[in-house]
Amino acid sequence: MPEDQARRAMPEWQDTGAPVSSLASRALSVLAARRGARVTGLSEPFLSELEETVRHGGVDDRRRLIDRMRAARLDDVALADHYIPEVARRMGAAWCEDSMSFAEVTIGSARLQGMLREIGESWATARRAGGGPSVAVIVPADEYHTLGAMVLTGQLRRRGVSVRLVLGRPEPELRAMVASLHFDAIFLSISHTEKVAQASAMVDTVRSAARSSIPVVIGGVAMKDDSETMALTGADHATNDPDEALCRCGLVVGGARQTRSGGG
Repeated sequence: MPEDQARRAMPEWQDTGAPVSSLASRALSVLAARRGARVTGLSEPFLSELEETVRHGGVDDRRRLIDRMRAARLDDVALADHYIPEVARRMGAAWCEDSMSFAEVTIGSARLQGMLREIGESWATARRAGGGPSVAVIVPADEYHTLGAMVLTGQLRRRGVSVRLVLGRPEPELRAMVASLHFDAIFLSISHTEKVAQASAMVDTVRSAARSSIPVVIGGVAMKDDSETMALTGADHATNDPDEALCRCGLVVGGARQTRSGGG
């Protein structure tokens, strides 16, 4: 697809706050890193059709496919947590193998994220009886992956957590946000292994801006051994499991305080 056509398809990214020139990195950083991953137990016909639809179909085609998948008793959790990420991984692998172009993967990834936003609308607006913890999920300004953070956001919201997803905002904006709003925890997502050590500056930023002591959790593709990541970044916890992250932060979900035995 010619570059000018690719750029005309970019409005689906506008709400991320990222410059158009960064879209390739957004689309490919996590996808390429996970190219060897495979998810079992999923419908291969639906996976193939989903990939074809995000590559060549329109908005109505994608919505009709979602309706058919739901009619086949695939719930929105399966779509958001398994089918969409698996198609993203397959596109990343196709790019690495030179069977998909820069523009195709970029636009296809943007469309997958659009589907995630639509699927997760009810989770974002649902009211929780008695309230729940508030968490910020932050993708730093020099990181350009978002799909994984969006999947995490949906998982947390389904657990009764109020989530503010912050994508690629500059440090002054992050500092102002953390200073003006109350969060019970900050989840920081890092995709590139070479950025893990540099994440310590981000940890210092959110800690110094917060009005009170707040736990910082690091996760993402680049996360190594828990203790190593924590030592490199100064984060309180390091995990890619949302339930474990909530437990380690001691947050209240569904009326019960989540705790983790054995410390940590």
